[in-house]
Amino acid sequence: MTRIALTDRGQPNQRRAAFTLVELLVVIGIISVLMGLLLPAVQMAREAARRTQCQNNLRQWGLALQQYEEALKELPPARPADGFVTWPVLLLPYLEQRNIYDRFDIRARYADQDPEIVRQGPAELFCPSRRAPGELSKFESGGEAIGVVGDYAGNAGTSFSFIGDAWSSFDLEVDGVINSGLSSQNPVVGGRLVGRPKGRFRFQSIRDGLSNTIFAGEKAVSTEYRGEPGGWGDGCIYNGEEPGTAVRLGGLGLALDPNPSAPGPGSLPVFGGPHSGVCLFVFCDGSIQVVPNAIDDAVLAAICSRNGGEAVTVGEW
Repeated sequence: MTRIALTDRGQPNQRRAAFTLVELLVVIGIISVLMGLLLPAVQMAREAARRTQCQNNLRQWGLALQQYEEALKELPPARPADGFVTWPVLLLPYLEQRNIYDRFDIRARYADQDPEIVRQGPAELFCPSRRAPGELSKFESGGEAIGVVGDYAGNAGTSFSFIGDAWSSFDLEVDGVINSGLSSQNPVVGGRLVGRPKGRFRFQSIRDGLSNTIFAGEKAVSTEYRGEPGGWGDGCIYNGEEPGTAVRLGGLGLALDPNPSAPGPGSLPVFGGPHSGVCLFVFCDGSIQVVPNAIDDAVLAAICSRNGGEAVTVGEW
């Protein structure tokens, strides 16, 4: 005999099987509101983590510079001669990347390097807010093999203190830290350097102080022309055929847009990172500084010049 449970009113107790349509819509609306509130917080947390990783990348390059200078009593050249390898290659052994470095012929031109090795690069070359490790150039200006790109550039000094392309010259006076080597110190015979790549400066050359002078920072890269060399300055980071790929200039201001159209063909390469409102730098003493994009051009020039005699207190931008 089947028993039927009755309510206190004597009616059968019928259990509800599902939500009504209105209740379901209300629940969906509440979930959507919560997701809308949480998503920005999640994105901010992820960007904070990416920025921390970017700072750590720059710190590793700063430590590598310290060890290089201690070992060789000089700073690496941006490139020892036209078309040869750039400063990131020379710092690889001090970044615990000896396995990559040993496959380079540092006395040979970029065009004569193993096409496979120029595609290799440490994760420290890449800012995670811009791209993942391993990205390659789209092409190289001289038709050389494509290679790994990079998001950090050495400080080649200011631009307005000197005429023309002094910042990339092998003979003219410059006021940066990572500049082309002097031709007299890096003779080329038969398409090869006679000796190892030699830089112009050492820490004693930085008269404004290591803690007041930039070593390297994030470089402005056009989203539309990412991976392109020449005026866009984003070809293979190892290729000294294009000096603007591995160095940038101060005194011109920072790219204000995280996805700038600058520098572009015919213009000078500038610093500027993918982080909103700021650009990250490592100074010659190894310290990391977060510089607002709105920094005064004269102040930026002062911390990019190694011997200008300017009185600038780091952090007071």
